[in-house]
Order: sequence, then C-alpha cells, then structure tokens
Amino acid sequence: MHVTEAAALACAGLLGKGDAEAVSDVAGEAMRRALESSGITGTVILSPRPQAHLPQGAVIGGGEQKVDLGVYPVEGASQVARGHINAVSIVVAVEPGGFASPPAVAQMEKFVAGPRARGAIDLDDPVADNLRRVAFAHDLRVQDLTVAILERPRHQELIADVAAARARIRTLEEGDVASAVMAAIAGSGIDAAIGIGDLHATLIAACAVRCLGGEFAARLMPRNDAERALIGELASHVYSLAELAPAADVAVAITGVTGGPLLPGVSFGSGFAESSSLVMSSRHGTVRRLTTRHHPV
Repeated sequence: MHVTEAAALACAGLLGKGDAEAVSDVAGEAMRRALESSGITGTVILSPRPQAHLPQGAVIGGGEQKVDLGVYPVEGASQVARGHINAVSIVVAVEPGGFASPPAVAQMEKFVAGPRARGAIDLDDPVADNLRRVAFAHDLRVQDLTVAILERPRHQELIADVAAARARIRTLEEGDVASAVMAAIAGSGIDAAIGIGDLHATLIAACAVRCLGGEFAARLMPRNDAERALIGELASHVYSLAELAPAADVAVAITGVTGGPLLPGVSFGSGFAESSSLVMSSRHGTVRRLTTRHHPV
C-alpha cells in the first residue's frame, strides 16, 4: 500500500496545474522509489501505458521475495492535470509467472459486475440480455442499474445499446481499472462496467475483481490483420475471471488521487497529508479500506 500512497501523494500536488506528463512522471518516479525500498524484487509484467520509470520488464529492488508486478502509478493523469475526479494509483503483485499471458494485442472487450451477478454474463449475448440477468441477480429492474462506460468514439454504439435497455449510464473520461473495481465493490453506485480497453489494464482490473469476488468476462479485440493473425483461434474465446487472474496469491493496492465514487482523493492539511486506499488479498480473502495520515519525516 505504501507504494501506491507514495505515487498518489507525489502527483496530487499537481492537481489542476495542466501538465499530465509531469503528473505521470512524478507518480512513476515515486512508485519506483517506494518499490526499491520495499524489500522485494519485483519484475514489471503489466504496465498499461509506457512508463519511463517502470517500463515493462524492469526488475526493481533487491529483496529475497520475488514477485511479478502490474503497475499503474496514476490511472487518469489527465484527470489530475485538469482537476477532475476518479484518478487512482494501482499496483498488483502476484507470484512469478502468476499473470495471464494472452496474445499481445492492444485491447480487450470486458463486462464486469459484482459478486451477486456471478454466472450472469455471456459476451455472446446482446448487452440488454446481460443487463437483465445482472438486474435479476440484484433483485432490481434494468432501469435501476448504473453502467460505467469510458467516453470513447468506439463506445457510441454500446452506449446506445445500454440506453435502449433503459439502464442508467455513467460515462467516464478515464478509468479502465477504477470502473471495473467500482462495478465489483459494494457501495460505489456502479452495477456494471463494460467496454473495450487496454489489455494490461484489463488484466490488472481482473486481479482486483478476483479479490472482490466479482464477475468478469473478456475477449480479445484485434485492431488490424496482424493482430487477427496473432490471436488465431482465440478470436471468439471468452476469458473467464479464473483465466484472466490465475495466480494463486493476488495482492492489490489502490490509492485515490483526486477522489470519486471509489475512493476519496489525497487531502492536504497543516503539516500533513491524508490518503485513502483499498488493500485486497485473494489468499487471505480480505478487502480493507484504510485512511492514512502522512507527516513529514
């Protein structure tokens, strides 16, 4: 958790200052420093966006315990730069070799819901049918559901389908991972998250949803002939949560940067800063919400 706290604290000071690259840079640098002093040896396997300080394949630290890492120092750097909500810092740790290894295409289609909707999702069915089953699992009407979708041109038809099913829609500027976690955790006001997103972010999100006991189905989305040739017979394969997050031991930490339905953001007081985090473990079956006050040392 101190790894995501360090990244969140470092970049929260740039809130609303208009420099998304600086936000990403300071968050990545802070996360790397925290990992180097964490007492583990971590290999970066998943990195949703190119990270100067935490590139894919980097080996960080020198401790005896070895783990594979999924890192997202700040999901929503542009949100921080513009002073908008929903930016978070995320890290996932699994045993070496514990992440899924699907063909290396850029994107996956996903549908995420909470624990009560396990077994309710079938990506081969229309969106309306899936939403009806999710609503039934929650003892709700479809029009009572709120669905999170990233605001992207590729999602225009999807948004129209959800609207036609009469569910409510929460469009997000950023948040492949955060939206999935909101769909899987109680009390966020989000009942499902759907859409096409980054492959690495999808795998990181699946790890968090596994810890939360939610439902997650995904399918590779090739963008061109080269990617279609790469995935071959897997073009129609729907990945289950067990396939997306196969590690025996998954640990996830998420710290809020700018605040939103998932977590409060970093706040600053007189001589201190305060952060809010989710810390999850599949091995222990625990989900903890923690508020930490940080004083200068």
